[in-house]
Amino acid sequence: MNNNNNVFGNLVLLFPEEGWARSASSSYWTLQPCWWRRSRCKVVEVAGTRRHSTNARMVVSGVNAVYIVGSFKHLGTDADFKLYLTTNVTQADFNMGYTMTGTLERGSRSTNSFQVTHFAVLRRCDHESHHLKNA
Repeated sequence: MNNNNNVFGNLVLLFPEEGWARSASSSYWTLQPCWWRRSRCKVVEVAGTRRHSTNARMVVSGVNAVYIVGSFKHLGTDADFKLYLTTNVTQADFNMGYTMTGTLERGSRSTNSFQVTHFAVLRRCDHESHHLKNA
């Protein structure tokens, strides 16, 4: 997938899913490629003043999508995650400046029980500067 470069160096904005039973804070992730292996990336989760990082696996799914799969070892429950991002965005999402959208699932890989916890978006680099000029 040629769109992997679209993922790296950008903020993945995470918006809590309304149906998730636990309290979910708004946060964001940064994704950085690992220089030693193209199928791995460093994920940094930022929520308020807390920062946690881990190395995750990237799995290309078709032409327009990627899964980022990993685990935050410091979390007791819901440590494992699957972030799904696709370039197939709706016109409304594109108008809001999103280049990729998807979902974040958290749960347990050992029991194979995952739940959608957040809606995930990547914003176009030019979108924020365009809005700042018009403000």
